[in-house]
Amino acid sequence: MSSPTLSSEQLGALLDILVHHETYSEVESYKDPEAIEHYGYPFDASAPGQGSNGKEKSLSPLLQLLLTRLVLPIPGIRDLPSEFWTDKFRNIMRRFGEAELSESYDKGTLGSRKRLASAASVIHEGITRGLLSGIPDGKLPDLRGKYDIHRTEDLARAWDDVVQHLVYGNLLDELFEQFTKTKNPEDHSPAVEAAVNFAIIYIATFLHHLFVLSAEGPYLLKLLDNLHSLIPYTVVIQTLRVGNAGTMINAMVRLFLAKVSVGAFSNWLGLTQNAADGMNLLQRIISLILEWDTGDFRKAVDGIKRSKEGPSELHLAAIDEHLQAPRDQHESSREISRKDEKSIIVAILEAKDKSLADSLTEAQHTQCLEYYSAQLAIRDREKITEVLCRQSPDLTTSIIRDGVSVFEPMIRDIHKNVDIRKHISSVESFLTDLIATSKPKKRDGGQPQSGTIPPSVEDYVALLKRNRQLAWDYLHDFAQGCPDLRTTWLNWAKQSLKFFRQTTDSNNNTTMANGGNCSYNLGEMDGNLQNLFDNLSDDKKSGVKDAIDAHATYLSKLEEMSISRMQNVIDGADDDDNKKTGGNIGGPGVYITRWHCLLDETLVTPSAPKGPPRRGKDVKGMKALGKTEAIASSDTWDPDTLTKREEQAWPEPPDISVVVDALGPRFKTLVADISTKVPRA
Repeated sequence: MSSPTLSSEQLGALLDILVHHETYSEVESYKDPEAIEHYGYPFDASAPGQGSNGKEKSLSPLLQLLLTRLVLPIPGIRDLPSEFWTDKFRNIMRRFGEAELSESYDKGTLGSRKRLASAASVIHEGITRGLLSGIPDGKLPDLRGKYDIHRTEDLARAWDDVVQHLVYGNLLDELFEQFTKTKNPEDHSPAVEAAVNFAIIYIATFLHHLFVLSAEGPYLLKLLDNLHSLIPYTVVIQTLRVGNAGTMINAMVRLFLAKVSVGAFSNWLGLTQNAADGMNLLQRIISLILEWDTGDFRKAVDGIKRSKEGPSELHLAAIDEHLQAPRDQHESSREISRKDEKSIIVAILEAKDKSLADSLTEAQHTQCLEYYSAQLAIRDREKITEVLCRQSPDLTTSIIRDGVSVFEPMIRDIHKNVDIRKHISSVESFLTDLIATSKPKKRDGGQPQSGTIPPSVEDYVALLKRNRQLAWDYLHDFAQGCPDLRTTWLNWAKQSLKFFRQTTDSNNNTTMANGGNCSYNLGEMDGNLQNLFDNLSDDKKSGVKDAIDAHATYLSKLEEMSISRMQNVIDGADDDDNKKTGGNIGGPGVYITRWHCLLDETLVTPSAPKGPPRRGKDVKGMKALGKTEAIASSDTWDPDTLTKREEQAWPEPPDISVVVDALGPRFKTLVADISTKVPRA
């Protein structure tokens, strides 16, 4: 039986499935402290490319591809000594793995780490997909043509045209030159202006999801506000007044990294070695934020302990004992809970004494789940503080010092030629504006309803538009005042963009995917993916192809809905009546739905003593006990209700597990081969 040739849409859908799954599985693997040992270059001593010559290939090939192609060549980072990666960074990653931070399954909610890690994974997969497939070559469009910034189709077309010129044309040189002459890159051409507006709407949608639609939004906002209030902006600005760059850098390093303690003094004298030497200002900021956070969870724990109708001391003692148990016991309890369809609390108590589980009431069981979740949150924060702030040797400070050392020549040049003080003030004012924008709004327009309404996507669009000039001002000052550095960064950017070029045309005539259509040309990946499919047994090909077709249809629907949502945001930003009634709660972006897919698929412990595990979509609107909403008022919005409203219109994703099972391991091997080759540029 001959193998069918997959169409360009099918190949694009297949690549989307495999990259999406592999990216997040690699991110999740770093819960294991041994994962970093199998990353490969640069965390071992081998040079890139040696994996194909007998060395162990990376078990995180997509992450390695991103790091070696785009991150390691960054000016400054490329000058870091090899021991920075093989010793310091690798060991701090091991420490985080050994800390065994909590799982969403045990906590019964999707925590901040889960949401942020999955969001980062989706952004990473988009970049990596571009590295693997490349941008198709073709006739370069006219950037000075007509682009209507009030039409989604024109914004999407402008974005694709700009990307095409960045990868294959001279647009990057022109933009760098533009910044030396003017503070507004959008003056370059109508296409650049429209592309900037396109990007702003996408970024605004992401911020809206993070701070408004997410149940963790008010909590994340509180952390950001705490951090913002602790940064000594005034002292930093005063330090930057020092004219001599070397003196200024030394003063800034001392401000944030100097330690004054008995341990530090005795280490300096040579009386002790690696004694606990206290914390510097940066570490104190980290520990203070986490300690404030921990205090809220401790209040929640104390409330359950004092409850007259709550679980007994024996129940809580068994949970506390389990918290201190080794990793394998935690994994065993989790597996028993999933396999036997019982809650994690029942699994923990039965392992200690079956009668403890039998004696729990429904209400007490709920309180035990909340108690376990709060204790896990306390333990997480203590472990993070220990890893970053209290362990010897102090890898955190050493890593930052290495970073300052390699970037010092750039810092000297910028300090000499650019007034950094006003740009530090710009960062401060933007964060203040972001926090204010993310708070509830009072109803406007003389409406009879009282209370508040949540920020809309249009609010974040307005935030970015009124603050974008801050970024343009810095880039103009940098480009005009530091010509040598401008050339250095231009060369890196040009080399990086070359990795997005296609090396072959793959004998198909389709155009690249964009915001307005769902056509694909994957270059040399066409043949690689077709070979993966061809090597399947005949009995698997049919099921895999059906799943690919379903996913291609799903992606097409997402693209259509994304276009519609972007138009709604564009129209809403120009409509004063829409602003008064609240605006849109949903924006464009296929990546948003891919982010929610990762969250929705997460397994979570049953809420009842017996029953099947829940999914992330069942608890997405819940926040962990103890996560207070210090910024949001008591009459604020309900993220769960908003999220459900926002997601109702999105189509249900198809089951593509048959594709992952059949081709996932082979795709990982394929990418490992690609990532260990000497980078092409």
